[in-house]
Amino acid sequence: MISTLLLAGAAYGSTAQAETSLFDSGNYTAWIDLRLSQANGERGWLDGGFGKLRHGDEAAADIAQAAILWKPQLTDTFSGYVLLQGVSDAEVPVGVEEAYLQWKPVPKSGFRYGLRLGQMFPPVSMEHDGTGWTTPRSLTPSAINSWIGEEVLVRGLEINAQQTFAGHRLGLTVGGFTRDDTAGTMLSWRGWALHDISAAENTKLKLPDGDNQGWYRIFDEYQAPASQPMVELDGRLGYYVRLDWRPPAPVAVNLEFYDNQGDPMAVRNGQWGWATRFCNLGVAYRLTAKDELLSQYMTGQTATGWPVGQGYRVVDTGFESAYLLLSHSYNNGAHLTGRIDYFAVKDHSWRAVDNNGETGYSATVAWMKPVGDHLDLGIEALRVISDRPARTTHGLSPQQAQTQLQIALRWRL
Repeated sequence: MISTLLLAGAAYGSTAQAETSLFDSGNYTAWIDLRLSQANGERGWLDGGFGKLRHGDEAAADIAQAAILWKPQLTDTFSGYVLLQGVSDAEVPVGVEEAYLQWKPVPKSGFRYGLRLGQMFPPVSMEHDGTGWTTPRSLTPSAINSWIGEEVLVRGLEINAQQTFAGHRLGLTVGGFTRDDTAGTMLSWRGWALHDISAAENTKLKLPDGDNQGWYRIFDEYQAPASQPMVELDGRLGYYVRLDWRPPAPVAVNLEFYDNQGDPMAVRNGQWGWATRFCNLGVAYRLTAKDELLSQYMTGQTATGWPVGQGYRVVDTGFESAYLLLSHSYNNGAHLTGRIDYFAVKDHSWRAVDNNGETGYSATVAWMKPVGDHLDLGIEALRVISDRPARTTHGLSPQQAQTQLQIALRWRL
């Protein structure tokens, strides 16, 4: 897929009258995120538990992410974007996260337009506005955007347009995609989580282990023990639509609808299709020159398997989450950020066998500061409390609490 995009871009660039920059030093960015973490509470979800954080009951020193970002400039309006990442504690440690071609014509009026073609995250997250889809305000994104990072990586075409009039800017983004048929697997069987692991084209996400798990009791050998976010199962085209509004005030509002149009009965190599849709509302408000407020609310539903009556399927859940984030920036480039999260899943079917319901809350405080031309320091404390009945299958109380402390050093090459 990547080679096809680059060949297409190179062919386009060779016919355009503009300077091409492919392998200059300015086309590359690289970084490595070294992390020290201490977490208490239950076993982490990366190890087959129901833990809500990146780490379970452990102290860890690892490479949270090592990445190389290549941004070739083919013409003055046509560019590429390829991010290769390594994550030491992931099931598959190395993979390509985003890889797309981008076209941005030079605006000649108040109307602007452009497109992206390739592998990318839909424009949902308001926190991942750092280099290479990173979060500059905290080490751990909200529950909403943690889920976008793990299960909502798509492959397709996105077109956007913006029009400015009377001080207002209106934007419309429309995307059509494939390769996201399993979105909803982790959200249903593991529940929400808060972490900074983002998917790649070969990512595998481990489901809660044990023969008593709902996925095992219902599907047995027909469900693989690890979900793959980027697979195509049904040949259907998913889509998303986003509206943006920026009035002549320090506020921005966006509303997005996503539907993968998945076939709940499609299955291949232990991967089931999930019919997943959600609506996301985002608001950004600039309180002062140094203070900003971000908030998102998401609500949606996902289902897989055969019908069981009353319009439901064997696994059929509704989900919602919201966060409120306040960040203050300092003259030295530092950010102090606080965030509170709420998240919930409501199970509509077969709760006696597979109860996927949950509710939870979390609070995060993070300090991010550049300490040199090529080095950033991050310190974060996160507390999460949740109630999930499925924990009893691991011999645990449904109510669990975890605290995670992290120190990060990000070295930018």
